[in-house]
Amino acid sequence: MQLNLLTTSIDGFSMPIFILLVSVLFLCAVSLMLFRITRKLSQEYQQVKSIKDDLKAFSVAAIGVGKRVLQLERRQQQILKISPEKNPSEAEKIITYVEPASQTYDEAAHMARQGKNIEAIIHRCGLSHSEAELIFLMNRLDKVS
Repeated sequence: MQLNLLTTSIDGFSMPIFILLVSVLFLCAVSLMLFRITRKLSQEYQQVKSIKDDLKAFSVAAIGVGKRVLQLERRQQQILKISPEKNPSEAEKIITYVEPASQTYDEAAHMARQGKNIEAIIHRCGLSHSEAELIFLMNRLDKVS
């Protein structure tokens, strides 16, 4: 019954215009959807490109770290080959080169356990007053307990 109302209200001349309008509206809707999809795809492509660049940078950094680890392992092998009794100054230089931060804190802890004062630890190890005091207190507490 509704179909009859449509056909009766639309004469033969307006039917092609109606079909044309519906087609144009449909094409506009499809074009808008394609535009949005294209824009979203472009944004995702930029994100993928950014992630790819980050991954490349991480890979390069990992290779650099790997090379550094190999270099440190070679130095460690050199340390093992050098006898401290034969050449103590060379062995000390290599040990300091391999792990300066760890070696500094270890040396400071050893000095604190020996009873050296904070100023001596600062002078010998090059630590700040706060660092030396913390190491001194921690190692003195270990000695007491």
